[in-house]
Amino acid sequence: MEKVYLKYDDIRPCVECDYGFAKEILYLGFMYPFRKGDMRFFGIMFSLQLAVCILIIILAPIPFFLLLPLCALMIFIINLLFACNYNLLVIERLLKEGYYPMDYNSSDKLIKKGIYFKLQ
Repeated sequence: MEKVYLKYDDIRPCVECDYGFAKEILYLGFMYPFRKGDMRFFGIMFSLQLAVCILIIILAPIPFFLLLPLCALMIFIINLLFACNYNLLVIERLLKEGYYPMDYNSSDKLIKKGIYFKLQ
């Protein structure tokens, strides 16, 4: 996986961020942000998956034996959506907190993706 390096100031060490599709989310789900120490996205993913499963169980007029595969399918779809966007959401949050790209390659990747613009 590609890396992007962000820096806050000269005192703090630079932050190494993954860049691109986070395939581990497909099979780890909400445990991926938990392992990385990102409690914000852990809570968001866990709450969303739990709410979708509860809504399916309560509102779906289908036989019970089809509920489990339907819940698993919806959890996989949620994981797929987060896998596509998780790393970019983390990078955007760090940029809003005041971090900036450490080198030209990191800056170039973020500019091409459209989430960072150099100040002229």
